[in-house]
Amino acid sequence: YLTNGRFKNADHQAVVNSSYSRLSIATFQNPAPDATVYPLKVPEGEKPILDEPITFAEMYNRKMSRDIELAKMKKLAKEKNSEDLEKATNI
Repeated sequence: YLTNGRFKNADHQAVVNSSYSRLSIATFQNPAPDATVYPLKVPEGEKPILDEPITFAEMYNRKMSRDIELAKMKKLAKEKNSEDLEKATNI
């Protein structure tokens, strides 16, 4: 939302490597629920702003809803794959 579609979220994955140390830095932003948030302004000639300004609470709720739906879809896909594998081994 905030980047107007310019940047995508990275999957949070880490590869364990006992030969090298690893440093992670977490940052947190937590504006007031009624704070107005909006996508980045884009330079002239680029694609238009995709979304209107909304409250931080609404942005947070949208994000959590998408994350929950994605988790449900992944769980269903995993269950289906397990069922398919079980059927294939019982043939």
